[in-house]
Amino acid sequence: MSKELKTVLFGIGGYAANYLEAFKKPLRENVRLVGAVDPFAQTCALCPLYADAETMLRELAPDIAVISTPIQLHTRQAELAFAHGCHVVLEKPIAATVDSARAILAARDRAGKLLNIDYHWCYSPAMRAMKADAEAGRFGAPRALRALVLWPRGHAYYHRGTGWAGKKQDCEGQPIYDSVLNNATAHYLMNILFILGAPAENIRCATFRANPIETYDTAVLTAKAAGADIFLAVSHAIHETEKQEPLFEYRYEKAAVRFGVPGGKGGRLRAYFDSGEVKDYGEVDPPYMENLWNMVDAIRGEDGILCSGETALLQTRAVEDMRVLQPEAQPFPETWVRREETMTWVPGLAKALWACYEGRTLPNWDMRTNNL
Repeated sequence: MSKELKTVLFGIGGYAANYLEAFKKPLRENVRLVGAVDPFAQTCALCPLYADAETMLRELAPDIAVISTPIQLHTRQAELAFAHGCHVVLEKPIAATVDSARAILAARDRAGKLLNIDYHWCYSPAMRAMKADAEAGRFGAPRALRALVLWPRGHAYYHRGTGWAGKKQDCEGQPIYDSVLNNATAHYLMNILFILGAPAENIRCATFRANPIETYDTAVLTAKAAGADIFLAVSHAIHETEKQEPLFEYRYEKAAVRFGVPGGKGGRLRAYFDSGEVKDYGEVDPPYMENLWNMVDAIRGEDGILCSGETALLQTRAVEDMRVLQPEAQPFPETWVRREETMTWVPGLAKALWACYEGRTLPNWDMRTNNL
C-alpha cells in the first residue's frame, strides 16, 4: 500500500471549495486532508481549521499544500509551504509577476519538491493527446492559432472576497494584476502556449474596461509563438445573451484542430485533416480536480507533473508583456456602456469581438462615436 500523503488547504471558500469536495471522495488511496487555513471561515467539516499557516504547517508536517487563494498571496504562501517541506499544488496564475513566479520556482528548487499549476486543459487527456500528435508532426507546422471567450461577469464578481478582483495591488502594495486574461480566461491563452510549447513574442494588444476596475475586463491579443500567429479575444463586459463559451481553431500546415460551438457550449476536440480524415480526441474537460491527483501520482512516481511552473510562466510572461505595452486599459466611452443593477456591459461588443476573431485583427474602433 502507498504511503499516506497528508494534505493541507490554503483557502476553503470560493473555488477552493472544490478541493473540499474532492476530499469527500478521494480518487487516490491514502491521501488524507489533515488541516486548512482560511481567515474568513469559522469551521471546516472535513478537518481542523487553523488560524495561521505557520502553525498549521509546523504542527501537521504535511506532504502536500494546496494553495487556492487570491493571486497576491501565491508567492509568500508557496515559499512558506516549500520551506516546510511540502509539495505544492497551486491555482492559476502562478503569480502576479514574472519575478514573483521565479521566486516560487527558486523556492521549489531549494526545497527539492514538486509544483504543479491548475490550468485545467493541461490535465485533459484529449488535449494532451492532440498536443502529442502536434509534436509528432502529424499536423505539420503550426500556422495560426486563435481563440474567443465571452463570459459575462456581473458586479458581484468584482466585489467577491476581500475586493481584490480587478485590482493592480493590495493595500500592502503587493501586486495582483487581476484581469479577464489573468484569471477566468487565463486558461485559453495558456492553452495556446502550452500546445506550442513556446513563449509569446511580438505581442500587440488592446485592453479596455467598462467596469470601474483598475485593470481590464476586455482584451484582444496578437502575437507569434513557435513560428505561428496567435490571436485571442476575451471579455467579461458582454450581455448574458451573448455569452460565448471557449471556442478555438488551431490551424496547422496539414490540418485544423477545432473546439467549441458558436453561440453554444462544449463540443468535442477534433482535428480536420486536409486529406479529409477527421480525428476525434473526445471531451476536453479533465477528470474532476485532476491537478490534485496528478500531484499524488507524481509524488509516487506514477506520472510526471503535467503543468509545471515553467509552463505556467509562459502565461504570466505574456500578460506582463501586455502590461508593459499598455499600462492602462482604455475605458469604453460612457455612451457605449450600459450600467444595470447587477451588470455593466457594452452593447455591440460581442459582435465587434467576433469580427476581430474572424479577421484575426486588433480592434480599430472609433471611440468618438456614440456607440460601438
